[in-house]
Amino acid sequence: MNRIILYSFYILLALASCTRTVYVPVLRPAMVDPPPHIESIAIVDRTTPEDTSRHIVESVITGSLPGLNREAAQSSVEGVVRTLENSPRYSIVRTTKRLTTPETGGNWPSPLCREKIVSLSEKYGTDAILALEAFDSDLIVTGGQRKVKPAGEGGTLLRREYHTGGIARVKLGYRLYDVKSNAIADEYMFTHDNKWESSGNIVQMVVGQAVDHRRMVNDISNQAGIIYAERITPRWVRLNREFFTKGRFNKDFKTGVRRATVNDWYGATEAWHRSANSGYRKTAGRSAFNLALMYEIDGDLHTAKEWAQKAYTDYGIRKARQYVLKLEKRIREQGITEYQLR
Repeated sequence: MNRIILYSFYILLALASCTRTVYVPVLRPAMVDPPPHIESIAIVDRTTPEDTSRHIVESVITGSLPGLNREAAQSSVEGVVRTLENSPRYSIVRTTKRLTTPETGGNWPSPLCREKIVSLSEKYGTDAILALEAFDSDLIVTGGQRKVKPAGEGGTLLRREYHTGGIARVKLGYRLYDVKSNAIADEYMFTHDNKWESSGNIVQMVVGQAVDHRRMVNDISNQAGIIYAERITPRWVRLNREFFTKGRFNKDFKTGVRRATVNDWYGATEAWHRSANSGYRKTAGRSAFNLALMYEIDGDLHTAKEWAQKAYTDYGIRKARQYVLKLEKRIREQGITEYQLR
């Protein structure tokens, strides 16, 4: 039995070492495609309450930290700015303009009037105005104490530890105003949350609790801003891809592996084109699969698909069937992205 288990382990180890993972940068299409004439956007914060006394009362009732909503709203805007500045589509104007809203608690106000939109557009020289118009943050906090064994210490001596945790949640809404068409190009409200936990002695809890809570809300607000920005612009992501590293009886295949390992994709492609004519069926199939990856990295998705299809249909490389589906999805997405960047 032990020999069988050991033999199975060696098989698994061998299988695991037959491929290597690489990361392919891919430009994914946006969920929403604003009109093509929108090339520049000014971003404003419209979450300052008109009725400050009402806002203070709500903060006391809900237990919000002083000024937290204002800080968190700015963190959300910063997330939007940072993401859109890296966009291949837009030029961004980060404004310090803070507009007032009649609403609180994360509710939509009425849209900005035409005159205001035109005024802001002329001031900042942009085709559109993106406004954060609804924002509210919430903290659900839990805590207590427990007895724990100090790390690295023997015996049964326990010490008292205080812990706190919970959920930080933000509700926010953005509107994208198209100046030329006098329309709202996008309007989206959503909720984003995250859990956290921290522990320490009573002094650490008392001193650090407010700081931790504030940081948590600001961080999640920033993440929410990034989420919204990725809704309206193509974005770069990294996809995991594999290539085969084992090919029997063929020096060209091994040469391709070594070249790919040092990111010499052109050299690897040349070598695997030669090994694709190998008389050993499995090596030829793995070469075809690897060539599909090389062409994907080079951006030639249709040729990549042809090689992946060949690896599956001609040589029975099972991984290639799923790879064909991934490449077909990429071809569709590439068409959408090119249309959005037109």
